[in-house]
Amino acid sequence: DIEPELSELFVYFMNVPYKDNNNAKDAYTPFHSSSLAEKTFLKHAEENPLDLILQTTWRLLRVYPNAIRQDSSNLDPVIPWNFGVQMAALNYQTDDDRVALCYGKFRDNGCCGYILKPDYLINAHKTKFNPSNCPINFENPLILTITIISGQFLPRSSLTTKDIPDPYVKISTHGLLCDQQTEQTQTIDNNGFDPMWDETFEFRIRFPQMCLIYFSVLDYDMMSGDDRIAYYSAPVTMIQPDIQPFS
Repeated sequence: DIEPELSELFVYFMNVPYKDNNNAKDAYTPFHSSSLAEKTFLKHAEENPLDLILQTTWRLLRVYPNAIRQDSSNLDPVIPWNFGVQMAALNYQTDDDRVALCYGKFRDNGCCGYILKPDYLINAHKTKFNPSNCPINFENPLILTITIISGQFLPRSSLTTKDIPDPYVKISTHGLLCDQQTEQTQTIDNNGFDPMWDETFEFRIRFPQMCLIYFSVLDYDMMSGDDRIAYYSAPVTMIQPDIQPFS
């Protein structure tokens, strides 16, 4: 037996099968969470997006990668986040761009692991928000102007290579479909010491509260895939109007 005083210190969640919102409200409490495979989640998101979002306003949902991802690749966590899903499971043994986005998503609020959803997701029963249709008039659009100035002391892309990096910077935004944009600088040949770009890009973001910005420095390779040297990701709402060094 567990002492009542001890049990009151714990909050636990019981995993239960996914049901539509009306049936879930009759059968479950906020302590009941459901896990959906990536393919199943996408099916519900397409067929009944509002029902899916409404469930995230009162209980936890989790989305995990499909079983066919035997190479430990990752689902795009931005898609379930757009629908209010609280937990997007990732294969952390694969340090890819999608894991980098996860680091960026929870960089806000002191990196404590909890961030507040936008009001239109919290009050979806009133707003009828549907991220698949890029709705309007939920937020004030933002114009973000970014200048990539230079880099310093960039390392080689791996411990085994002797090649001097040919670096370029890729900047991408990740949120609703209407806010996904990618730009990149020119490639600087054979200069990892002090590459200079001084290139400016403009991003028009309609839903800044749902949007991440992702910087990646890559080493151009004509014979194989470009290797990532460094990266940084953060919510757009955290970007300050100043010179920001990323290391």
